[in-house]
Amino acid sequence: MTKHDFPIQYEVSLSSIAGHLFDVSLYIQSPNSTGQILSLPAWIPGSYMIRDFAKHLIKLTAMDSQGNSLQVSKLDKQTWQVTPTEGPISLQYQLYAFDLSVRGAYINDQYGFFNGSNLFLEVQGQSDSPCMLSIINAKHLFNHYAIATTMSTLNQSTDPQADHYHAQNYAELIDHPVLMGDFDTLSFKIDHIDCELVFAGGHQSDMQRIADDLAIVCQQHINLFGNPAPIERYIFITLLTDAAFGGLEHRASTALMYARNDLPGFDEPTLPSDNYRNFLSLCSHEFFHTWHVKRIRPIELVEGTLCDETYTEQLWIYEGFTSYYDDLLVQRSNVISVENYLSVVAQNLTRLQRNIGRSKQTISASSFDAWTKFYKQDESAINNIVSYYNKGAIVALCLDLAIRLASKQHYNLDSVMQILWRDFGQTTKATPKTVIHDIIKHDLQLDITNYFDLDKALYSTEELPVERLLKEFGVVLNYRAKTDLNDKGGSAASKVTKHDFGVQFKALNIGIEITQVTEQSSAYAAGILVGDIVVAVDNWQVNASTVLNMIDRLKPESQVKITLLRDKRLLQVSFDVRPAPFDTVYLSIEDHEKMQLWLQ
Repeated sequence: MTKHDFPIQYEVSLSSIAGHLFDVSLYIQSPNSTGQILSLPAWIPGSYMIRDFAKHLIKLTAMDSQGNSLQVSKLDKQTWQVTPTEGPISLQYQLYAFDLSVRGAYINDQYGFFNGSNLFLEVQGQSDSPCMLSIINAKHLFNHYAIATTMSTLNQSTDPQADHYHAQNYAELIDHPVLMGDFDTLSFKIDHIDCELVFAGGHQSDMQRIADDLAIVCQQHINLFGNPAPIERYIFITLLTDAAFGGLEHRASTALMYARNDLPGFDEPTLPSDNYRNFLSLCSHEFFHTWHVKRIRPIELVEGTLCDETYTEQLWIYEGFTSYYDDLLVQRSNVISVENYLSVVAQNLTRLQRNIGRSKQTISASSFDAWTKFYKQDESAINNIVSYYNKGAIVALCLDLAIRLASKQHYNLDSVMQILWRDFGQTTKATPKTVIHDIIKHDLQLDITNYFDLDKALYSTEELPVERLLKEFGVVLNYRAKTDLNDKGGSAASKVTKHDFGVQFKALNIGIEITQVTEQSSAYAAGILVGDIVVAVDNWQVNASTVLNMIDRLKPESQVKITLLRDKRLLQVSFDVRPAPFDTVYLSIEDHEKMQLWLQ
């Protein structure tokens, strides 16, 4: 294929590090004769919030093939129309790129990064046309220069001025993030897949160890779905900072953000730290999406557009199941122990137990309202909403155990995933919202209601029967009070808090500022509000390091005064001293043989 084979051509150059600017040119060979309409996506697939990428577009101009200026009219916040003309047209525009996230576009002195949904105007009416992308060489801007992307190269071009790529259509064009500049790359194999681990942002980590572990973990995904995998190449593009966590899936790569000092250095212990395990689980989560989200897809998202919200009840299937398998497949790889995996499961159960919103919002509603409630959380979120990631993973756990019990171990959740891949992923048929019910009933021919009522789990706020189901597999669910505000659960503890407070806070020079108040807690009953500055308990000054200890030292079932500042007003509220809630979970193995029937 040559340049002339592409009716749609984009050219990108990094024009300014100080201004954080990408320059983009767009060539349209055969524009609409009534005036070509162009638009920029309002959101990016996999991240369900309107982000209005068009707000970063600067000065859009257009010319005909003779170099004459064409009028461009803006139709709405993200849509433009070029005046009618004969023959090809070219457009030029700039985009501001200073969003350091897996969803955005970002430029600093080390690298430039972008998702296509941030940069590439869609040519309406020609979305299915082949596209060419040229990235102008930016070697002069960096000490070292390379490009990382899984977009197909064009005839292995050796053009010194630019690197050339192509995509079958617009949807593919925007599904390959691009990293350019100075970064570290390590190549490795997962089965037959050529992989690259890419770290940008500076680090002192043992990339070889990480790549070796990723190869073992991700092999479990191929074992689950079966060979051949739907890709031949995959890149883990990782933007490293002092403190970050996140990932976004793409058809043959993922964009990740992580804290550089949480990765393993050289000569560290063989057993992964919790921080390193979390990184492996993050990579596992996004790699799982290669099958489950990028190819197995809900019907609503297949039929929707990127111009506005596309609502679906199915996110509990797509993010919830993936959140169950990300850690499970790390365990199956034996990179972590069974005991460590059970600790992770207990931490997930702790998150759900502490989430008062689970009694108010169903998981199907959580999926549907992701656009406004989950992705736009405020300080009240813990009291009013539930996460389709977190609860979805626990629903997946319950389904796995219930299917095993109902089928006498002939089937499990792997069986459901394999049928999803066979009937929907490989056929590109979209899933209806009843797909899990249908597979269990018709394909597996099982009735699991004696063990787990899926409809109640989806459409009511009743508690999930996870304790009873785990018991069937020799695992006991235990509750205790938290040790401190940083306690995530997962293990037994010899010393825990005695009394309930029920807040999250941040440290101040004098006192603490309340950032969250849990419904039904002692602080909630006392009328303590978000934004209050607590300065004293029982007339004794407190700070971030002393306040919990002070509350624990109070007489049980007594009432004391808490002194606080609210909007610069000094006042006191009455605080009833109550026992700390048992909202922290850890798991213990009662029967190893039964447990192996789950984790075999």
